[in-house]
Amino acid sequence: MNIMKWIGVVIFLIGLIVMMGYSIYPVFRPEMEESTMLFGMRASMVMMGIGAAIALITMSVERYKEWKKMKEEISEEDLRP
Repeated sequence: MNIMKWIGVVIFLIGLIVMMGYSIYPVFRPEMEESTMLFGMRASMVMMGIGAAIALITMSVERYKEWKKMKEEISEEDLRP
């Protein structure tokens, strides 16, 4: 796997862990303010979105490069019935 795909997956997983932490945190500290919890949820959603975007864009570019290479290797005569 490409290093950029791993970076995207790691950022996504960190966002997921942050979200789980902020969703469990009120159990241990019930006096926590709602704004703090909402900030943590928003931050985790942003991190998950950025990680997913990085992974998807990297995979799309890689797939396009492979498709272009395959198209160059196969001649037009081989594709016709």
